[in-house]
Amino acid sequence: MLKEGKTANYLKYAIGEIVLVVIGILIALQINNWNEQRKRNNERKELIKSLISDFKETSEIIAAKEDENAEAINRTSRFLSLSYTNNDNVSVDSLQYYLSGAFRYPFFVPTLTSYEQAVATGKIGLIKDKEFLKDISEFFTAYNIYNQQKDIGGQMFYLGSIWEMRKEVGNLASLAGEYRDGTRKSFPQAYKFSDKEYRAFIKKPEVFAAIDNMRTIFYNVQDSFKNMDKKAETIIKELEQLK
Repeated sequence: MLKEGKTANYLKYAIGEIVLVVIGILIALQINNWNEQRKRNNERKELIKSLISDFKETSEIIAAKEDENAEAINRTSRFLSLSYTNNDNVSVDSLQYYLSGAFRYPFFVPTLTSYEQAVATGKIGLIKDKEFLKDISEFFTAYNIYNQQKDIGGQMFYLGSIWEMRKEVGNLASLAGEYRDGTRKSFPQAYKFSDKEYRAFIKKPEVFAAIDNMRTIFYNVQDSFKNMDKKAETIIKELEQLK
């Protein structure tokens, strides 16, 4: 009986020890889970903060590019309205200024370093909001459309209608003067037109078509800018709510 009592006490003690060990393990796991969750929450907050900063900066760049692109549209529109008419009452200098709008493409790259790093590391998964993910996708759809239009514009300039016009003229500076790009050295005297030759050249249908093609590209680009800007503003608002 004494042995049985000792055995029972030993079993109770052993079971108690096991229970204590299990409870300790469970507590340790729970603490670890809390720490991991806190770490993820902190990483999520930092990611959201960085994304807001990125999209705000991108939105500012888009706004500046929209203004730049609107100027290109205004110049090319003005040139087209004058090119085929009796434009003797408009100076060649003014015509060159308007035409130069066709050669001032608004190159744009979004500032989204934090987003790209989050995608590369998988941390973008910390943000599971469906609306945010949908709007991110739509932002990049608009950006891809912009890039497509940029590529078309480049093809037109180097291989297409603008290139054909350049080959005939020999020098864009003779068409756009120093207005084309003040940061690059040009040769305005090479193949220079007289005023009479200039006015006659710009009345050609192929010149009108080439510049009108570029203006169409600018309009499409402007639509892309507006869509990107709209989505960037929406994304910023969503991220602000997720803080």
